[in-house]
Amino acid sequence: MAQPVVVEVPQWEGSSSPTARRLADGARAVAALLPFPRVPVRCDERAGAGATVEGVRGLDVLADRLGAVREALATVTEPVTVTAGGDCGVELAPVERALRRHGDRLAVVWFDAHADLNIPASSPSGAFHGMVLRALLGEGPEALRPRHVLTPDQVVLAGVRALDPAELEYVERHRVRRLTVTELAEPAALVEAVAATGAEAVYVHLDLDVLDPADFASVGVPEPGGLRPHRLADCVRALARRFPLAGLGITEHQPRPGAAAEDAVLDDLVRLLTDVLVRPAPDDVHRIEQHALAAWPAPAGQALDGWLVRHTPGMRRLRSGNTAWPRPEADKAAEEALPAVEQFYTARGLTPAVQVSPALHHIGLDERLAALGWRQEAAIHVMTAPAATVATAEPAAGKAAGKWAVRCDDGLTPAWLTAFGELDGQDDSRTLADSVVSRIALPVACVTVRAEDGRLAGTGLFAGGDARWAGVYCMVTHPAFRRRGVAAAVLRTGARWAREQHIPGLYLQVSRTNHAARALYTRAGFTHAYSYHYRLRGPAGER
Repeated sequence: MAQPVVVEVPQWEGSSSPTARRLADGARAVAALLPFPRVPVRCDERAGAGATVEGVRGLDVLADRLGAVREALATVTEPVTVTAGGDCGVELAPVERALRRHGDRLAVVWFDAHADLNIPASSPSGAFHGMVLRALLGEGPEALRPRHVLTPDQVVLAGVRALDPAELEYVERHRVRRLTVTELAEPAALVEAVAATGAEAVYVHLDLDVLDPADFASVGVPEPGGLRPHRLADCVRALARRFPLAGLGITEHQPRPGAAAEDAVLDDLVRLLTDVLVRPAPDDVHRIEQHALAAWPAPAGQALDGWLVRHTPGMRRLRSGNTAWPRPEADKAAEEALPAVEQFYTARGLTPAVQVSPALHHIGLDERLAALGWRQEAAIHVMTAPAATVATAEPAAGKAAGKWAVRCDDGLTPAWLTAFGELDGQDDSRTLADSVVSRIALPVACVTVRAEDGRLAGTGLFAGGDARWAGVYCMVTHPAFRRRGVAAAVLRTGARWAREQHIPGLYLQVSRTNHAARALYTRAGFTHAYSYHYRLRGPAGER
């Protein structure tokens, strides 16, 4: 499956907000949360907003930026882009691109507190972010007019609740479809509105001020009475189930100092949207998760009212071996079974923890756990790659690669378990090696890398036993040898073993916050497949 490409546009000059310059940091923050290839757009953030021309503040700057975004998009061959803004004006070229591809069979859903339907003569501020949708409809300054334009029939306003008089007049005169926040409580209503346009694909514009400021106020122009973050994700998910996504824009994020709770809301929202953008085959998700259960066996476990509860005595860190895994049926009756799940863990002196994944249809369960006060921790990305790609991946250019002695043992050995325990270097590493890794019953390859002088540099474990997937585990590099090609050598060796076993694909799990590891795996050929996270009962810091 082709991965979306992130187009990062740190544009702020189209905003009327007194703190508009924060939009540049907001664009970078949003782009960094998305696990896809990134194309940055040149922006001179040190320059001023520019002069007001034809009633638009910064017209010349914005026109130059439009050209830069077009140039960036011209380098993208993938069909779907995610635009990380910046003010809403960054959407001109991406929507233009989607229109060129889909024509009048494209619908644009405009999630926004504001309609952005002003023209220079009606705008109270002269800021272009309040005119961008009208420009996409063919009205506005010539310098900011798209080469392909929408018609009012192609637009659906979603969550708009602050319209200027001229905007309201336009909406009523052209009968623009509009759904209120209340109507969006049922995502099916939005799907029906888009279907009524006759669309074959949908572009989703998401101005973060569509969210209720009680949840997220890191925007320039917050408006009360907005959407809850999970409801917004539900709406986009419902659209993606019915229509191909032609693109997505996430705009108007203004990071605020000390707003850690809002940063967490954005992180969660982007994670949910990521799983909408990349939709792996359900059979692959199920197969990987079942394989992972066997590849990382917990010493104690039992089926419990639709759940699989797992426990690894002596291991304190948050890992799958100490969490409850809800089978698909657990999503329907989670609250009834939760007391038994909680009792299983509290009886063992652990904070109850649940592993949930949107890809496994745990969305309703996740919302219920959040409502019950279970906190979210440790978002994990599952990445996949063809074994052939990883086996032949070139080392990253410019790295001070060493000369390594690479050993691949067909099966677990005491020497490899000792090496892994040494490198892992945590209080429960020996427990992990003895109680979990040593119990893996699947065919495995254990890779060890040593420097020329014999010092241990890295380890990795590759678990087979499936006709389609081999799992990558126990990837550890000694700090003294990082960024020198050790992990890449482990991956190439393990991928070659998988090919010898006639296994075409590899998967691995990596923390969303481990940016260095994610970059390494991306260079090796891995791409994002889906994600999961944990919900824990009780205050932060307990486990």
